[in-house]
Amino acid sequence: MAFGLSACGGGGDGDTSTVTEPATDASSGASGDASVPGGEAARAEKVEIADFAYDPDPVRVQVDGKVIWLNQDSAPHTATAEDGSFDTGTLEEGKLKAETFKQAGTYAYVCEIHPDMHGTVEVLAKD
Repeated sequence: MAFGLSACGGGGDGDTSTVTEPATDASSGASGDASVPGGEAARAEKVEIADFAYDPDPVRVQVDGKVIWLNQDSAPHTATAEDGSFDTGTLEEGKLKAETFKQAGTYAYVCEIHPDMHGTVEVLAKD
């Protein structure tokens, strides 16, 4: 089954990916601390956007892992890194977008349309 991506200002189709590396600015939303508690990290994880929330939150992947956001709400949403390192663009209901994370760290993100929505991606170094 294939999904199309329809984002404001975007012209791509399908599951698109962006390589993400944390910013080095201390005031950014990314951190170089890869010692995140909580067990194993997967190569890929899906975050469902439903009821104006990201689930799961936080989401954990290993370095070079992928996070896929899928909007299950009738309202449009984004997943936009506070440090500017990634942005899904506007995801309408049923649409998805993937980001690949190349460096360990913690990435805080928000929905630009609904700023009360917050999430975190924790990228763990491979053992």
